[in-house]
Amino acid sequence: MASMDMEILSWNCKGICNDNTRRALKDLISQNRPQIVFLCETKISLLSDFKALHATLGFPHSHEVLSDGQSGGLGMFWSEDVTATIGTVSAHHMDLFIDCGVDNPRWRLTGFYGYARTVERDRSWQLLRELSDLDTLPWVVIGDFNEILNSSEKKDGPVREERQMRGFRDALGYGDLLDLRFQGPQSTWWNSETQLRLDRAVCTPTWCDIYGHARLRHLPPSDSDHVPILLHASTVPLVTRTRHHRFWFKAYWLQDTECDGIVETEWARDISGSPMYQVTLHQKLHHTTVKKRRLI
Repeated sequence: MASMDMEILSWNCKGICNDNTRRALKDLISQNRPQIVFLCETKISLLSDFKALHATLGFPHSHEVLSDGQSGGLGMFWSEDVTATIGTVSAHHMDLFIDCGVDNPRWRLTGFYGYARTVERDRSWQLLRELSDLDTLPWVVIGDFNEILNSSEKKDGPVREERQMRGFRDALGYGDLLDLRFQGPQSTWWNSETQLRLDRAVCTPTWCDIYGHARLRHLPPSDSDHVPILLHASTVPLVTRTRHHRFWFKAYWLQDTECDGIVETEWARDISGSPMYQVTLHQKLHHTTVKKRRLI
C-alpha cells in the first residue's frame, strides 16, 4: 500500500452567506490546505448561492444539501487530487466514497450533522445505525454530532441527561465506531452558560488500520460558536522536530544534601572546545542539569 495523506476540514459555520464568515472560511482553507471540506448549517436555501460559494472557494468538485429557509444546509467540497463519488445524502449527512487507486483500499467519509433539538436526538442515532448498515468499507464520520459522550466533555451549565449521552454511545457501539483522539482545547462549542465537545471524528477499526497515524486538531475559533476541526489522515507518522526544553531550577532541589556539591563541582568543570564555548553559561547549566536529574 502506497503512503497516503489527506486533510479534511469540518466546520459548523452557522451561516456562510455573510462576508465575515466567508472570509474566515477562505482563511481556514488557505492556512490548512484541506483536500476535503465539509460544512454544516450553511443556511443556503438557493442553488445559485451555493454555486457562488463553490466558485469563491475554488474547489473543482462539490455537492450540496440546501437548507430549509434559515435552518440547516450542508456542503461538501473536494480537490482535483481526490477521486470521489457522492453516495447517500440527507438534511443531516453526506456520504463520500473515496478511491485512492489500485494499490490502496477504497473507503468512505461521512459528513454528519446531528439533530439539534433534544427531542429529536434519537433520530441522529438511528441515522448513524442506518449508515453503518450500508456497507463494510473502512469508514470515518466527521462533523457536529450535537451531543457529548459523557459528562467530562462538558463545562458548566445544566446537567446533561444520561439517557442522551448513552444513546450516542450505543450508536457508536452499534457501528463499531471509535472516537479519534484530538489535539487542542476540549470544547468545540460554547454559549454564555456552558462549553461542550460537540464536534468530532469517529472511525471504524478498518479505517484506523489504514490511517493509523491519523490526527484530529481543534482549530482556533473562527467567526462561529463552533470551532473548525481538521482531520489529518495519514498512513505514515508525522515528522516532528526534536524539542529542546529550557532549563528550570527546581526550588525543592535545595532540600537535597548533595545539591551544593553538585553545583560547585559542575560549575568548575573544564569544558573542551573553543574559548567562547568553554565559558558559555549554557554549557555550565547543561552539565549541572544532567547531573542533578540523575538523582531524581
